[in-house]
Amino acid sequence: MATSPVGGAGLGGRITPRGKQSDVVYFDPGQDLVVLGTAGTGKTTMAVLRAKYLAHPMTPNHGPVLLVTYNNALVRYLRHLVPDALGDVAVETYAKFARGYLASIGKMPSGWGNILEGGRLRTTVARAVTSARLEFAHNAFFDRHTGFFVDELAWIADMGIEALDDYLKADRVGRKTALMPGHRSAVWRIRSHYLQHRAADGVPYDWHDLASAVRVGLGNDLRPRKYRHIVIDEGQDLSPEAIRSLVAAVQPGGTVCFFGDYHQQIYGQGLSWRRCGLRVGSVDRFADNLRNTTQIARVAIAMSTMPHMAAAGVDDLVVPVEPAADGTIPTLLKCRDRAAEISEVQRVAVNQSAVGTVGVLARTLEDASRAVAGVPGIRRLKESPSEWWDPSPGIYYGTYHSAKGLEFDVVILPFADSDRLPNQEVVNTLGLTDASSRDGKSLYVAVTRAKAELLVTYTSALSPLLPREPGLWAEVAQ
Repeated sequence: MATSPVGGAGLGGRITPRGKQSDVVYFDPGQDLVVLGTAGTGKTTMAVLRAKYLAHPMTPNHGPVLLVTYNNALVRYLRHLVPDALGDVAVETYAKFARGYLASIGKMPSGWGNILEGGRLRTTVARAVTSARLEFAHNAFFDRHTGFFVDELAWIADMGIEALDDYLKADRVGRKTALMPGHRSAVWRIRSHYLQHRAADGVPYDWHDLASAVRVGLGNDLRPRKYRHIVIDEGQDLSPEAIRSLVAAVQPGGTVCFFGDYHQQIYGQGLSWRRCGLRVGSVDRFADNLRNTTQIARVAIAMSTMPHMAAAGVDDLVVPVEPAADGTIPTLLKCRDRAAEISEVQRVAVNQSAVGTVGVLARTLEDASRAVAGVPGIRRLKESPSEWWDPSPGIYYGTYHSAKGLEFDVVILPFADSDRLPNQEVVNTLGLTDASSRDGKSLYVAVTRAKAELLVTYTSALSPLLPREPGLWAEVAQ
């Protein structure tokens, strides 16, 4: 087993590696590393300690490190885990890294509005569909929901596909509904019109093609690279192009370390790290759950084996191992109506928050806000940057996504009804299979945030994305 030149406690502040984690943290600093683990195996802990080890002056091949992850809530949590100075380690989201690099080469105009998103993006895509429709004989394909085309153009950008021939040959992983060659040709024309309309509006990027711009920029950039090593946490949610751009951003002789869990792949890429340029001889897999109780883990394990959780084209799923920590059986509460459901959620949250952290999580921020409306002292899991994560007892609320990588003593999941999960709008746009896969993985993330207690509430019929085998739940009806 490798050892640290400075010792575990001195390296990480309040956290130290446990068991096999040391093999990862102190792995050869001259080689790329891939760590795959199920929820609760300590991937974030290992990522933080690995980053600090690679930056330490006594480590061979040390140098500046970028620790990158998907969302800002997790950035705050990473900084909380290591309250002492991180040394020569920068902690950023991928979006911040990408925008900063493009600005450094003069490719990111200053001010707001240079990244197309939200309603403006959907409107631009809808215009592109209208333009492309005129080039084809009447075809019902163009009548599909705008969200379908938004999703497909994002996938093309995330994969780094730049030519129609490559798109026609691509194994469309993640889109369970096949697209015929004629449909793909139509999508490609829509893409061309989309880029033209966007350029005419003076907007250089959307969030999905930033990565290709970074990769291309680095390919022509003769300046010395800023980082000796890059550590990627929650890597399954970065696009393949984002990972390729990070590989290109490392100094010659440096390394890339990838930590991920494909059961938690909530952003729909459906593609393995294996096609992203990493030079890895072996993969470390972690299945031992160090966060959840046995009872909560049983729910998560049952979820992980449901058909919609299978990631097509990805052979990196790690089957969770049931932990030994005993606890209470998760509760499945059917409420007589929505008002009664909200009242019970708030009652439990307030009672439990006196002694621990409570996460009230929902698919949308609107739902999460509704569940805790009027409760004093609540704290939102924001996506905007903040210096510290506050671990003190209290009630936190937000989306399943915003809780990614975090943990709470108690997790409450309101509104788990079949008419909400999977999201009917996504069902209408992409089909039941895609919608179930996306929301199922998000729900898995939410369930596995619970350290000690889990409460799921609903009013009509329970979502089919949750398992209901005998013994998994304590089922209660009002």
